[in-house]
Amino acid sequence: MKKYIILLFLFTSLVVHSQFNPRNGRNNQRQRQQIPQTTQKTPEPNFQIEKYLGIIVYDLKKVSKKSSVKLSSDEGKQFSKVLTKYNKDIKDITRINSFLLRSTKEMVESFQKKSRKTGDFSNQPKIQKKMVENLKPISDTLKEEDRKLNTLIKNILSEKQYKKWLKYNKKMSKIFPKEKIE
Repeated sequence: MKKYIILLFLFTSLVVHSQFNPRNGRNNQRQRQQIPQTTQKTPEPNFQIEKYLGIIVYDLKKVSKKSSVKLSSDEGKQFSKVLTKYNKDIKDITRINSFLLRSTKEMVESFQKKSRKTGDFSNQPKIQKKMVENLKPISDTLKEEDRKLNTLIKNILSEKQYKKWLKYNKKMSKIFPKEKIE
């Protein structure tokens, strides 16, 4: 029993000595002082106008897999034809309005840069209003294209596949406009 007590005493004194050794403490302080502190730069503004407008160009293979549609079937061929046409139309819309999209993006990013430097965000409502005015016609045409796509896809797919299609689009941050009941 005495041996265990002596062994326990030696072990605890060794642990206490190693933790509170003054030389170890000084070395740790020196090491901490030598680590240079890096300042984080604020990231450059990157306004994703395509994401803001909900512009998505679909990858046929990925969408068919997520919606569980076989591209080799008749239903799959119709599905791929509809999506190919939609992708082409969306690319045409963005190409036609590329100047407006680019200028709006540059306007928003320059405002963000300037406001970060000065800390003055008082012009933000004006910029947002101007951005909405610029993008309103594009947004309306995109909503109309989405509405057409949604009705075509709803007619082609089964109910289960259509639910998967909607679930995939929600993941992509795409919300289809409600259909007008006539």
